[in-house]
Amino acid sequence: MKKVIIQSKDITPKQWSNFILELNLIKKAWKPYANIELSGSGIKKIIQSGTKPYKL
Repeated sequence: MKKVIIQSKDITPKQWSNFILELNLIKKAWKPYANIELSGSGIKKIIQSGTKPYKL
């Protein structure tokens, strides 16, 4: 297993949400090549709310 830790002290909550959603897109794109796991506090909630379809 390979592991990367990303830390930031000066990121806004909106930037953090966008960053997590972009990492999720990378995870989906790499699915045929590697099993990537994202873990951290609130990540599941960010991904669930950020990937649900928009309703009019």
